[in-house]
Amino acid sequence: MSRIAFVAALFVTGSAVASDPLLIVVAGRVIPKGGTVVAVMAGKPGPGQKGHIATATLSDFEKSAKLPRGGPFDLYFKPKRGLPVKMVAGWGPSDKPLALGDHLGTVFVRGDDFPRASAVVVTATTAPGPDEKGHIAVQKAGDYKEDMVVLPGTYAVWVVPFNGAKAVRVADNIRVLAGRETKVPE
Repeated sequence: MSRIAFVAALFVTGSAVASDPLLIVVAGRVIPKGGTVVAVMAGKPGPGQKGHIATATLSDFEKSAKLPRGGPFDLYFKPKRGLPVKMVAGWGPSDKPLALGDHLGTVFVRGDDFPRASAVVVTATTAPGPDEKGHIAVQKAGDYKEDMVVLPGTYAVWVVPFNGAKAVRVADNIRVLAGRETKVPE
């Protein structure tokens, strides 16, 4: 075999043996069903942002999704209802499944003693409320008793009353841990 043919044979064999990287996800018991994991190239716009292009999406966590070669990737969890959450930045594929419970927690607002709501909003503890200038929601739900997916951290919870009244901060300094559900009020 000539030297050129040998090099070509190695190239073909190597590309046939190497497999595409995979995104494998384990949901866990705390994360609500019906969500999707979205992969984008690191630093690129995520779901809901202008110019967003998904490199892979995975809704059925019993399966896996092929990723393009290259990377690294930013991974977002997009709940069935609510805002997408950037759960991992600069992720590189591995043989180990990605466990959502290692990166995300939930806030569950009972609402028994709160006014009827048109929205329940989670913000940073120092962030302005839904009616104020500069408001940025970390997560939101249309009503009480929905698990709102967030990163581990400390948050405030606001209720936007159904009657159009000004939003009310109903909880402050709520600590959310990965893989755990935090109930409001505790």
